[in-house]
Amino acid sequence: MKYVYYGFGGFIGFICGVAINLIFLFLDKSGVKFVAYLIKTFGFFGEYILKLIDALPILGAVLGVILIKYLFGREFEEKGKG
Repeated sequence: MKYVYYGFGGFIGFICGVAINLIFLFLDKSGVKFVAYLIKTFGFFGEYILKLIDALPILGAVLGVILIKYLFGREFEEKGKG
């Protein structure tokens, strides 16, 4: 049953990451040149931030699984012993 919880946490994290990624995409499409601003202002670090924004769905899924492990870790261990 714990893998169902992990899957649900990963799914919710993935959906949140996609939603945040879409916000940045729509911001760029609306005419606000966020990408050019980041690269011009921060240089290499700005490009790194852009790569992190592109990886938000995957990072969200991983963080969702970690959050479930943190929140329900004690319950998973107790059920495993009994």
